Amino acid sequence: MSGLYPLPAVEGFPLLAVEGFRLLALDLDGTSVEGGLLPTPRVVQAVAAARERGVLVSLATGRPYGSASRYARAFGLDTPMICFQGALVKEMAGRHETLFSEAVAEEPLYEVIEVAEEQGLELTLYSEASIYLSRMSYPQAFYDLWFGAALQPVNRLADALALISSEGLVPLKGLFIGEPSANDGLVPELQARFGERLNVVRSHPLFVEVTSPRATKGKALAFLADYCGIPRSATVAVGDSGNDISMVEWAGLGVAVANATPDVLAAADWIAPPVSEDGVVSVIERFFLRNGHT
Repeated sequence: MSGLYPLPAVEGFPLLAVEGFRLLALDLDGTSVEGGLLPTPRVVQAVAAARERGVLVSLATGRPYGSASRYARAFGLDTPMICFQGALVKEMAGRHETLFSEAVAEEPLYEVIEVAEEQGLELTLYSEASIYLSRMSYPQAFYDLWFGAALQPVNRLADALALISSEGLVPLKGLFIGEPSANDGLVPELQARFGERLNVVRSHPLFVEVTSPRATKGKALAFLADYCGIPRSATVAVGDSGNDISMVEWAGLGVAVANATPDVLAAADWIAPPVSEDGVVSVIERFFLRNGHT
């Protein structure tokens, strides 16, 4: 490896001979990749080096499984993935079995739809197979870049819930698309209205997402670690936005990239360089590869 970022000593984590970390959970957009692009060759190389050391590297993203799979292949990964903000944990290899799934309860989801309709907000609903929407405020390319799943237009979003059920599927999340200034107020409004009935997170300046309160990246990472027989103390999670806080706080070592939002920076044990400088490479070099090697 080359181009080590100059890093100060971190209390509790010596610079050399760092051992014991076995599971690395990487958020995707804003953490491991920038602007919806695929990972850089340097990131791919670092992930491959970690895997050669026996590290289980998993993506933990709000993206649907189909979209996340494209990125996983670009990373060279075949390990189970955390998708839909933790509402789905699914294998990449073999029979692509679903290991964990947590639907959004319909009662609060109908209320979310009412909020969208009353305030004229753009809301999309997700099943594992499709994204359901009643309006498109952006060009098709925007939805392809950020969501990467089949779009299913409906006359009213309430119709989408019936359609999802008729397809033998369940709603996994809802996502509001709006300008950052509007979303600044939407997050506390939804949190105050729904309380513990929904998990409300800011995943991007343009996106506010709702899932089951039992579906967070932190809970999904705990499930994955237990499934793989890896203790909490041996896990590292890296993120940049509010939807990553739960896993950054849960992991044995929680890392924020330097471009992360203030709440994630405050929750992190350690801060890596920004995504524009391939910050996850520094995480891998420091905590997985630097045991006497460069």
